Amino acid sequence: MPLIHTRGDPNSRIWLIIDHPFPSDVPKGYLMSGGMGYVLEKMLSEAGLSIFDIYVCARRPDSDDPLLYASIDSAILNYMPPFIFLVNEVGSHYFMEMRPRSTKENYKTQLNKYVGSLMSSDRFSYPHYMMPIYGPDKCSQDWTERNITTYIDMQKMRDEFLYWKATGKIQPLRERRLICDDRIDLNELLSHFEKFSRAKYLSNDIETVYPKKESKLFPHPGFAIVIGLADSANFGVSFKLYRDSIEETKILWRAYDDIISQARIIGQNFINFDTYYQRAVGFDIMPKQVQDTLIRHHILWPELPHKLQFLTRQYTRQPFYKDEGKHWNIKHMKDLMHYNALDVTVTYEVFEAQEKEFNDRPHLRG
Repeated sequence: MPLIHTRGDPNSRIWLIIDHPFPSDVPKGYLMSGGMGYVLEKMLSEAGLSIFDIYVCARRPDSDDPLLYASIDSAILNYMPPFIFLVNEVGSHYFMEMRPRSTKENYKTQLNKYVGSLMSSDRFSYPHYMMPIYGPDKCSQDWTERNITTYIDMQKMRDEFLYWKATGKIQPLRERRLICDDRIDLNELLSHFEKFSRAKYLSNDIETVYPKKESKLFPHPGFAIVIGLADSANFGVSFKLYRDSIEETKILWRAYDDIISQARIIGQNFINFDTYYQRAVGFDIMPKQVQDTLIRHHILWPELPHKLQFLTRQYTRQPFYKDEGKHWNIKHMKDLMHYNALDVTVTYEVFEAQEKEFNDRPHLRG
């Protein structure tokens, strides 16, 4: 491939890194000079970003080895751009496990997790955000994904850039206080319950275990072992449903039932999942008490995906975290509880953002 020049000023505070120059860039000899570049530039413009504020460069075009990013890394360390878009495979290099024999399908699955997240790389010690995004090749084939990338992901980075222009520093991520000690004292836990009893809304989520296929209990649907509660987007508690002491377990269940039977509940897919598990063991939960963010999202945005992973991408600045709840075991209960506490606080934040949308479109409340 002939030499393709970069586009823009490397002193720009926003960088956009693509893996390879697009074939349509060859005739003019610089990046984003052809049809794919026009698509990407138009998306950036619709998101409120000017191409003149962005430096566009590519990974070494003379090799297909995804590990050869030395020249890009060196340039980043030299210019220290606070905001970097990583297009397609570039995100794989900085944030995903790269195996020499990984398949293209595995790559696509991994990228789907991280797109739109405000992340930072351990390679660079200065304050920065890197956002993996889909490239114009995919977006030109999928109009829904084009709009998601433009009006959710790119506009999120635009807001970060505007904050930097106003303050001279990147905006810190939301700080959340998460209580996720698997050995928490019962009295301390009950003191949190007393605080929760005064909350206008309580975000609620359970984590369940399922018997393995080789188990005699398979295909039992499993049962809840961890429950999370949050009275704001900044504070959440996760606790084990079964304590070491039977007497303490009785006290815990009664106290929890007192709160949850009176609370106005926020949950993600709560009516079709959490409600059944909790009512099965005797907790008094009525669907009319529940504000289900998944159902609310169906009303607000019927054309978009409705999983919490996507709602987190759309409504919050929280980096991708959903893998934290996978592949855990009893020795790492605290990791599962941290994931559970994060889930309830993120769901509360999603609910607050949805409330603003319903206030703007009151006819949708029904």
